[in-house]
Amino acid sequence: MILFFFFFLLIVFFFVYWCINEKIGLQLGIVVSFSAWIVLLIEHLDIKFPFNIDIRFVVFPLFFFGYLFLRNKIEALLAKGGFRAGIISAAILSFLMILYRPGLEFILPGGVVLGLGTGYCINKRFVCFKSANCLQRKGASKFFTLFARFILGITVLALIVFRVEKIIQHISENQNIFLYTFLCCAVTSLWVSVAAPWVFIKLRLANIDISSEQPHDK
Repeated sequence: MILFFFFFLLIVFFFVYWCINEKIGLQLGIVVSFSAWIVLLIEHLDIKFPFNIDIRFVVFPLFFFGYLFLRNKIEALLAKGGFRAGIISAAILSFLMILYRPGLEFILPGGVVLGLGTGYCINKRFVCFKSANCLQRKGASKFFTLFARFILGITVLALIVFRVEKIIQHISENQNIFLYTFLCCAVTSLWVSVAAPWVFIKLRLANIDISSEQPHDK
């Protein structure tokens, strides 16, 4: 149930990333991934709470409102560190999430965090995609652009997942299944965070944000 809820919310945040505001989509995606990891970790350790409290109804609100409270401070810290700080932070957070136990239930959120964080930093530095730019268009043009983005993005995402799933099914007895699953999550999240925005720009479904930091600035 928790994994279904986890993936459902990620699809919602993918839509936010591609069609409304990529920064909020990234942050909410990471918050949900990290919250799901905490829930799975507590369930794996069989930690009991008094009064039969369902931990899922405690952890998700806790991390969500914690995110709202600390959002500006975290953003300012990452912005100060720049491109390298963002990449390193995503990698450290991801590997800390799977350090305790490299099981499938812990690898899924870790791969998503690595892919989303790394891809967003690359997008911001090189691709310069801003999902909100499209909202300046008028009438049917705006809605067609948003619809085309989401359908294209989800279709390719599904093809990647189904293809990798077939590969994983053939290596079920192989210890490398954890590695393949982790890479699957990271690659699909990279598609969401940077590859899809790059395709959108090439297909003129998005405009380049000229105010973003460009490679030749440094």
